[in-house]
Amino acid sequence: MDMTLDSLHAGSIKRIRQACANCRRKKTKCTGERPICLHCRRNRLACIYEPYATTIGDPNHMPPVVPTGNNPNVNDTDLLQRISSIESRLAELSGRGPPQSSNNLQNFALPANQIRPLPGDNEVPLFPSLSPPPSDHSPFPPAHVLTSIVDTYFEHVHNQPYSHFQEASFRQKLQSNALPRCLILAVLSSAVRFSKNDYFIGKTQDASEKFARESWLSVLTEHLTVEDNINVILIYRDIAGRVSSGWLKVGLAARISQDLHLMVEPDEWLPPVEQEEKRRAFWSAYLIDKLISCGRSRPLVILDEDCNVQLPCDKQTFRNGDWKKTNTIGQLLNWNFEVTESPSPFALVMLMASIFGRCTRYVHQNRRADEIPPWDPKSEFSAINSSLLLLESYSKIGNRSLAEILQSEIQANVTFDRQEVGHLIFAHTMFHLCHCLLNHPFLVRLRLKVFGSKAPASFSARSLHVGCNHARQLMDVLRDASENGCQVESSFYAYCIAIAGGVNSLASHFEHQQAECSQSEISYYFNECLGALNRLAKVWVHAGNMVRLST
Repeated sequence: MDMTLDSLHAGSIKRIRQACANCRRKKTKCTGERPICLHCRRNRLACIYEPYATTIGDPNHMPPVVPTGNNPNVNDTDLLQRISSIESRLAELSGRGPPQSSNNLQNFALPANQIRPLPGDNEVPLFPSLSPPPSDHSPFPPAHVLTSIVDTYFEHVHNQPYSHFQEASFRQKLQSNALPRCLILAVLSSAVRFSKNDYFIGKTQDASEKFARESWLSVLTEHLTVEDNINVILIYRDIAGRVSSGWLKVGLAARISQDLHLMVEPDEWLPPVEQEEKRRAFWSAYLIDKLISCGRSRPLVILDEDCNVQLPCDKQTFRNGDWKKTNTIGQLLNWNFEVTESPSPFALVMLMASIFGRCTRYVHQNRRADEIPPWDPKSEFSAINSSLLLLESYSKIGNRSLAEILQSEIQANVTFDRQEVGHLIFAHTMFHLCHCLLNHPFLVRLRLKVFGSKAPASFSARSLHVGCNHARQLMDVLRDASENGCQVESSFYAYCIAIAGGVNSLASHFEHQQAECSQSEISYYFNECLGALNRLAKVWVHAGNMVRLST
């Protein structure tokens, strides 16, 4: 425009404002990141970028000539002023940071000057669709509802199978306002789907997604501890239907844990509870890395040979805040290592996760590159079976049914810790799952195809029998757990049940099956799988999808 050319010829310098208002006012170098720069993030300030405008480089310069009524650009000036005003308002709204509200149980709401209170109601609702006012943007439910959701988390999510923190420590920090906002939101996101609270009737899925979104956005604006960085990502693990994004987030958590050297023992000067929380943060990242990598083209991030931190201790030691020496995963998977004490249920889950990771790599690897037949003692098939036998040697898995174990616990202690039993159920389930994958009829046929007539028929028959047997036992474990009042609600159980159902379905089409796998028994367990998936479909969408694909 002519006005621009005139000002340039007059010697003025036009520049775009790259720094935010806070950095310009304090004469601090601004990183220019949007929506919040590094300086404002560190100091928890509302980062506001004023609209793009031009300024005179030298304040001593004469001001630009004001266009007169004869100047045709006067309308342009008015238009620029109006645009500048609109941009300023938009920048203020978009750059406004999250409210610095307290996280204690008595104040999970925006400050009073930022909301319009309802007559006779001092609680701030979470969702406009649930209750007014529509101007409320607080991510937290009322205090009594939040307490209920936290209780639900420790009943339905904690130790199912992931263990992120000590329950007493978490509740104490929550009460004293010492937990970061994003961590609380992540807990709410994972637990609200199991809530029976009237506040979320018909809205649990929307609530879970909203909490998860708010938590993920808050990660970038808060200063988190080592464990919180990983726990926020891992607790927000609803990857049903979002495998790609979930896989990326889990990979991020795994890389963070490696960069912070959580795979080695924490500093000895730390309190025992903090040491164990760091270990459990790492092992939770390890576990979900194994589980989410069960599909094709999903390589593992954390390798067993890099894990030098000891396995998690038992629940009672952790609850008491004591320190206890435990073994590493490399020691317990070594036949030459002498085990003096059985690992804790959570440690058993880690051992099973290690073997499961080997199973999935074996199943999805290029079968043409496998020149060693599975019946060869040097094959990976035989090596994985050897590890499963090793696990049986110092654990109760495979030797006693879960029903017998639970009954003995009840007789010895009158009651049993359902959180501790949750790990035991998961370990038993994964044990049978590994056998189902190794002896899956479809996968066995694909692997034997390259050997042609050299493949012995007895190997296929034996694999079919073993696969059917463990598919039945897998469902028996889940049924016994449910009948004894234990929670069987982990999203990964849907995958386990689907694999067992697939084994039963394919086995019914083979003529050479043995008497142990009768058609009536196969049909019974297949229907058991469908029923279990239908129950899980009430809280997990992907379980319902599996039912539709199976029928």
